[in-house]
Amino acid sequence: MKTQKNILKLAAVAALALTLGACSSYNHKDYPRESWFKTGSQLIEAEQFQKAENPLKVVLVVNYTWEGRPIVQEPFEDRPADWREQYGLWEATKRYLQQTGQFIIVDEDNEEKQGVMTVDLSRWMDEETKKAIAAKEADPQSHPEKIVYEYDMTMKMNLNLLQGKAFTAAPVTDHMWIGHEDSEKRKVGLEPKRFTFSYFNNMDFHTEFVRRFYKQMVFEGVKEMDDKGLSALLVPKKEQK
Repeated sequence: MKTQKNILKLAAVAALALTLGACSSYNHKDYPRESWFKTGSQLIEAEQFQKAENPLKVVLVVNYTWEGRPIVQEPFEDRPADWREQYGLWEATKRYLQQTGQFIIVDEDNEEKQGVMTVDLSRWMDEETKKAIAAKEADPQSHPEKIVYEYDMTMKMNLNLLQGKAFTAAPVTDHMWIGHEDSEKRKVGLEPKRFTFSYFNNMDFHTEFVRRFYKQMVFEGVKEMDDKGLSALLVPKKEQK
């Protein structure tokens, strides 16, 4: 029993060491550690939206393609490593929509549902980034420069209300940069912010996309719908005294 406890302690110490090692290695300046927006972007925060007294109860559908292919969900055995991205995007969309104070996401069979919000998102790595990665892998010594990872994305949002009204939006944010604090591209970017993740991999980049850029895109979509008349359907929430 004592031996088993010692083994568990050693395993815990090893796991902690690996975690700390990953954190310290990710902090190395050879790794991209910041993300930034396109110059001229108008960043939006949830606090800028007029909260509704009775937010719209809508069903949420999120369709996502990466590099032109949909993320496989079923059957389970055919799921690629990035299948979690689809689920994570749905959860993030729900959170961001509800943060505006204008929506409550409900199940499809909810008797009080008032409509359906559909989000179609496509995302892919910029071709210049792919070329830079390939060149560096083929001949690292001839390409010592640090890579700035760029991604392109497009998104459409459709809100169809049961009462008959419909709203569409196409967010303007369509490019994402992840790079280094000493990058020339960073100097002309907007709102550079430091990473907070532990591992240097594609999932970190996807998480950063969802955390910053996707939130901005969702907020841009809701704002566009508000400008097209959605906000006129909602009764502003009374301020708490």
